Amino acid sequence: MNDGIIPPYELRLQNELNKVSPNVYDRTDDIESLPESIGKKVLAVLVEFACYSQNLTMIELARNKIKTIPSNWLMKYFPEVAKKSINFEDEWEYRRLLELLSEATPILLKWGVELGVNSTNEEVREAAEDFKGQ
Repeated sequence: MNDGIIPPYELRLQNELNKVSPNVYDRTDDIESLPESIGKKVLAVLVEFACYSQNLTMIELARNKIKTIPSNWLMKYFPEVAKKSINFEDEWEYRRLLELLSEATPILLKWGVELGVNSTNEEVREAAEDFKGQ
């Protein structure tokens, strides 16, 4: 029993999302009902937490929230949001993105891999190769 206390990392993510739109933390499964611009901002926050974070708990919290977003909405907006949010030449961010795609939207994994196969960064190319056969 947690006595209604929200763990610190979850509270941080909740606060960041609710800055975008009140109570959106509890509505990611209904993101389609939000204005497109708000939905994209919510997704951007989640992608950034899932891909920039060094803390596994925060990465997993963000990934799990992304998994609650309807897949048809993710398919439509994820590439655009990721291109604005992720540095595809940064091996850490790129590898976290591929992990996220493989878990949350596997159908987009090929798209993610293709973005890294011709990178000038050897580690990014290696990450793309690691996920190529999945």
